[in-house]
Amino acid sequence: MVAQGQGIEAPSIVEIPIRIPLDGLFEMAEVQMPLQAGNWHDWQKNYGIETKYRAWRGPLYFTLQGELLVVQAHVRYWIKAHKKVLGALNLKSSCGVDEPPRQAVIGVVIHLGWTPDWTLWPEFRVIPTRFLDRCEMTIADIDVTPLIGKEFQNQLEDKMRAALTSLHPQLTALRQQVKRSWRVLQQPVDMGGDHWLLLHPEGIALSPLLGHGDSIDAQLAVVMRPNVVSGSAPVARFRPLPPLMRFYPQGVGLNLLLVVKLNYAELNSAISGLLAAQSIDIGGRQTGIEALEVGGQGREVRVKAKLTDGAAGSVMVKANITFSPEEQTFKLEDLGYTFPPEDPLLAPEARLFYGYIRKALEVAANRQLQRQMNQWKERLLNVLDEIAPEDTGVDVSSLQLSQANINLEEHGISVSGLATGHILIDFR
Repeated sequence: MVAQGQGIEAPSIVEIPIRIPLDGLFEMAEVQMPLQAGNWHDWQKNYGIETKYRAWRGPLYFTLQGELLVVQAHVRYWIKAHKKVLGALNLKSSCGVDEPPRQAVIGVVIHLGWTPDWTLWPEFRVIPTRFLDRCEMTIADIDVTPLIGKEFQNQLEDKMRAALTSLHPQLTALRQQVKRSWRVLQQPVDMGGDHWLLLHPEGIALSPLLGHGDSIDAQLAVVMRPNVVSGSAPVARFRPLPPLMRFYPQGVGLNLLLVVKLNYAELNSAISGLLAAQSIDIGGRQTGIEALEVGGQGREVRVKAKLTDGAAGSVMVKANITFSPEEQTFKLEDLGYTFPPEDPLLAPEARLFYGYIRKALEVAANRQLQRQMNQWKERLLNVLDEIAPEDTGVDVSSLQLSQANINLEEHGISVSGLATGHILIDFR
């Protein structure tokens, strides 16, 4: 087993969108939250004052703002109070009695956060009761109207805590899906040509939640350090799913070391096909190719061709092969050629022939490169499709070579380099 290009400094980040619907939670909270509150049959002492009150609510209103779930309700109420002073004098007061009921808005804010063990942890904060037509009722300088808000707010917090437990099956299923995906990411990916992609996942984190409508979204970030090895299939060594990291990594995209092999035999066939389709004219004479051989050493590629017909002879074209990251193509530079034609009179015009070979070699090499890059993307896409949620689409089209080291070997051109880009996994 031979490792290729060890030592990537920057990790690779794959972000997987997660969506958790909350409509079931909203329905459960609405059903469980009492429509009425208070003690309107018997007097009850509060703040040292005997009170009766009755409050009834309208529908619950849910609003998602980032990590915050705001739950509010419009409440109507009436209240009576009395207190004996000096053992005989009975002070009485009321609001919403023999008149339209008074109105208020009650609510809580729930901060939704994650713990390292994949538990959704809610933190509650009570919204101060907003009285739309406040009852200015006091007895013995004591305001008893806060009873209205306190009663419903306590129940609202209790029922929302209970309703949040309805998400446990979804969160358990989510963790199981991530656990399966974590295992998939640790399996070697066959990239062809005895090359294997090892993704090496090393950490996982969940972004802050983003609520909208009746669902919350988050990004699951998988931190990896992928590399390519050559030889027989490596044995997978599986690590268990780690706890969620306490920070969310910055998305730096994918940094992937890869190896592409351009086979000389395939290049020969492709170049011959391209040249056979052209009418090659040298000095007014039509010529053809009887044999073609591509080889090279270091970074210099060589093409030997035996010409027939009107310009018989042997030609050799030599050039340095380079890679352009901007155009994602091979280029031939510092071209040279030798061509001693059988007819010496053709020697001055024969230099024109190398242009045909140069273009055919560039086209053939770039087609092979593009085909193999597409194969890499397709195999990587297959892995990502396995770990992505069902209702998402995966896009690896931005992945491209940003660095390339070219070496001409005995049987072909070896290109090892760094492929970078962003893998997009998004909801359809």
